[in-house]
Amino acid sequence: MAISTGKISILRLRAGILVLVALVFVSASAGRWMATLFSLGWVWAALIGIAIAALIGLIVTRLDRLAYFGIAALVTLFGAYTAYDFARGPVDWSAGAALLLALVPAVLLAAAFWDFRHFVGEVRAWANSRN
Repeated sequence: MAISTGKISILRLRAGILVLVALVFVSASAGRWMATLFSLGWVWAALIGIAIAALIGLIVTRLDRLAYFGIAALVTLFGAYTAYDFARGPVDWSAGAALLLALVPAVLLAAAFWDFRHFVGEVRAWANSRN
C-alpha cells in the first residue's frame, strides 16, 4: 500500500488498471452488442455498458479470495492458450516459440489479476478512511 501523510493514496498507476481497461472494453462491447441486437442507439449502448460494468464490478468485489483467484486462473489460462493456439495455427510457429509467446499474456494477466485484488483492498481502505 502506498501511504502518503498517513492516508492511503488511491491515485496510482498499477497493473490492476489493465483489468479495469478490460472491464471498459467488455462493457462497451456488450453494450454495443445489446443495443445493436435490439436496434437501439448509442445512448442506450452507453447505458447498457455502464450497467454491465457496474454489475461486473459488484460481482468481482463480492467474490471471496478462492473464487476470485479461480476465475483469474481460468481467464489467464484461456488467454495463454489463445496466444499459443494462434501462434501454432495461423502464424505456424514452432511449439517452443508459441509457448514463449503464450507466456507473455499469461504473465501480464496473472500480474494484473493479482494486483487488482490488492487494488480493490486499497479502494476499500480509502473509502473507509473517508468516513
